Amino acid sequence: MQSSWIQAEQLAHLSNQVDAAFIAPLPSFDVLRVHGPDAEKYLQSQTTCDINTLTESNYLRGAHCDAKGKMWSVFHLWQTEPNDLCVLAYRDELNASMAEWKKFGVFSKVSFEPCQQQLAVFGLGGPVEALTKLLHTLGFTHPLSKGQRATHQQDQLLCLTEQHCLLITSHARAHQLMAQTELPFAAPTRWLQAHIQQGLCYLEQETIGQYVPQMLNLQAQHAISFDKGCYLGQEMVARMKYLGKNKRAAYILQADSSSTPLAGSDIEMQLDTNWRRAGQIINAVNVNQQLWLIAVLPNDVTPDTRLRLPAEPDTLLTMKPLPYTLQ
Repeated sequence: MQSSWIQAEQLAHLSNQVDAAFIAPLPSFDVLRVHGPDAEKYLQSQTTCDINTLTESNYLRGAHCDAKGKMWSVFHLWQTEPNDLCVLAYRDELNASMAEWKKFGVFSKVSFEPCQQQLAVFGLGGPVEALTKLLHTLGFTHPLSKGQRATHQQDQLLCLTEQHCLLITSHARAHQLMAQTELPFAAPTRWLQAHIQQGLCYLEQETIGQYVPQMLNLQAQHAISFDKGCYLGQEMVARMKYLGKNKRAAYILQADSSSTPLAGSDIEMQLDTNWRRAGQIINAVNVNQQLWLIAVLPNDVTPDTRLRLPAEPDTLLTMKPLPYTLQ
């Protein structure tokens, strides 16, 4: 079901022209509440992250895989109280995971409650000092570090990095925020650009069920626990780590272009005088004629590798440094 908290006309008036901190509505992201006496135990058996490490002041990034280790979703998860959890993800992947969780959850005391009619999601970003001031305006007075979560009244703030955050609030509060013309609102594409620049991604419909977590660098984002015990797909995920089976990784690419290729589109690599398919786009965004991609490629590519989009053979893609170290 489409989120109802923001209108298309409001989104159309938002700009990418922001120089400092910004706040962007993210109506394509939803929250799922998972609760019941077995909620924590059940999600522990279904996800790559260790649910037992949740506290009042953190959240977890993780993945939900099938039995072959291929991901249904990449998500952020936090605990509101014991056996009452919230999962935030892009709508396509959250719906895919919810369908699978419900299928197997009939054997456990756990319930799944979509929250798109109650909760709204915003993305925030910008230089640390400017972002800190913006967060202070929103009621968050203490600076956060990567991986931390803060609560202000009913609002939840997840710090993905010191320059990149998610805000979860009620529809009523979201409407109040959108009415505050002094806030530096930006289009959702501005947040997605920052998301890609942080080396992070989410799964759109075209890429669900195609990749194991290490192919999207989740091990480098502390989104996989190798000590937590059994979960769905664990055997394949562990094999990738301990047997060196993984030969692919996610990379940040950029080009001067007016296009925005779809998720699932091909990336080509030059070999001698020929070009061949080398990988696939996970997310893409174009901001001010600057195309930014995160794509899965062979993990032996280098910044000197010549890469392009098949539809734009004369435009070469430039590899940008990842903000973390691949393991």
